[in-house]
Amino acid sequence: MNNEEKVWDILEKLGLTVTVYSNLHTDAVTVNNQILVSGRILNSPGFVYVMAHEIAHFVLHTDHRSNSIKNEAEANRWAIQFLASDVDHIRSYVEFMQINGIPGKLLDLVQDVLTPIVLSRVE
Repeated sequence: MNNEEKVWDILEKLGLTVTVYSNLHTDAVTVNNQILVSGRILNSPGFVYVMAHEIAHFVLHTDHRSNSIKNEAEANRWAIQFLASDVDHIRSYVEFMQINGIPGKLLDLVQDVLTPIVLSRVE
């Protein structure tokens, strides 16, 4: 199962719905059991990561209303860990980020999350 399929699968298992809003001023936001998604992100390379990030807010019981740096950092880490289950064929951190639409500003976090996973497979 690829990461996009994993995203749709967990959405279904958690009972989350996805609604597209063309006038949303952000890529997505989680409100209760619903993820509101901007139409511009729906078919973009960043869709998988954005959805994993929003799922993280639901799972971690954090939201955007508090706009806390800690909440965003926790959601970023959770999303990257969620997407990292299938990294056997990935040749670099940057490739992993490109495949999953992860913003470049999260490179350090991707390295922090993936390095122990990659090293454990080498041993």
